[in-house]
Amino acid sequence: MWATRDFVVTTLYGQNYGRPGLYSWIMLPVTWILGWSNILIAARLITIAATILTGLTLAWMVRRIFKNNLMAAFAAAVYLSGDVLIYRGSLAYVDPLFSLLAFIAMSCLWVATAERRYGFLILGAFALIGTFLAKTLTGYAFYGLFALVLLWRHENRAFIFRPISLAVHAAAVAFPFASDLIANHGIVYSSIEQIVYHLSEPNGLVPGRYIAHLFWYPFRTAWYLLPGSAIAIYSLARRTFSIRDLLQKPIDIAVCAVLINVMPYWLAPDGGTRYLMPLYPLFALVFAFIILHSGIIIADVTVKALLLTIAIAYVAVLAGFPLYEHFMRGSYADAARTILTQVGEQPIYAEDNSSVGVSIVANLNVLRAPKPPISAPPADWTSGFLLAIDPDEKIGRVAEPINIGHRTRYLLCRGPACELPFRASTNTRFPM
Repeated sequence: MWATRDFVVTTLYGQNYGRPGLYSWIMLPVTWILGWSNILIAARLITIAATILTGLTLAWMVRRIFKNNLMAAFAAAVYLSGDVLIYRGSLAYVDPLFSLLAFIAMSCLWVATAERRYGFLILGAFALIGTFLAKTLTGYAFYGLFALVLLWRHENRAFIFRPISLAVHAAAVAFPFASDLIANHGIVYSSIEQIVYHLSEPNGLVPGRYIAHLFWYPFRTAWYLLPGSAIAIYSLARRTFSIRDLLQKPIDIAVCAVLINVMPYWLAPDGGTRYLMPLYPLFALVFAFIILHSGIIIADVTVKALLLTIAIAYVAVLAGFPLYEHFMRGSYADAARTILTQVGEQPIYAEDNSSVGVSIVANLNVLRAPKPPISAPPADWTSGFLLAIDPDEKIGRVAEPINIGHRTRYLLCRGPACELPFRASTNTRFPM
């Protein structure tokens, strides 16, 4: 974006990426302050801030709906544990920002309906638009299914059908289409394509694999939501808490919203657990409700488990992740430096859009600055190098296999560039 000065159409290797650019827009000023060599730090600062804000939003929503400060604090603490604390809440992905905006939208709708407040409804509509600008249209799916639960279970359901409410929602729904029409970047169509792709199986459904997915999906979800999920399930199993109490108002709204929103991802062959991140706060609310109504002993055990999770997170950050990156992931920066030594001043392009390829190219772009970012090869490409995910003699000759951790990428060459002497050792590995 900064190199091309095009802040509307996001690109990957110079080609339309098909996603809006809110995450990048927020990242730009932070990177400008920290420097382009620290762009990864800027990205993680944004995701960490989004994760913390999601916890605060959950606490705010619980206070407004349940009028219970202890439950608000407990729900936020349960949310800021497990997968969110140890792993996914700080990754340099757009998911934490998307989840924050989706949850703000759902929370504002719930509070607006309960209190008949149009201000919160408008704020939620802006957050809903933000989900589209951050990632894709699935934020509207989460919001729509949550609205259906409110229409079904909430006594103030008529508020959603008031003229102002209908006008606000119509404007929020129209925004993606108006944005596409004005900018002509085809993001709505691309988003729908991605949704269809993940809800289907392009290569044909394998019955055994699909049955295994259906079986393991609840267990994987519970694993990512530890320790709150385990303690809540234990309370239900030991009957220290009656499952009938989950049908009382207003906790029934959260329970039904979780169950209905999980179903499309559970039934989809490619419904990864990370796509449930906007629901993590609602899971945490349900777990906190069960735990706090299961007695002081269960609550004390939960506090100790949360403290243990924090200790595990410290060990993971200080030792676990560095060891994992050293032996499994490898160093993208070292791979980029060695590739740049091999390439020299010759043109270099990329077509590997996997996380490995994008990470290597990101480091190459930093090292090559102020040269333009690496792009896909042009149609008339005659000489230079190409970073590819697979070797392909039709595209170019293998100049160097790049073994980074347990993955291999290939530096291909074409034309006079292939006659250059190798500057890097063949089959180079790049530990951290």
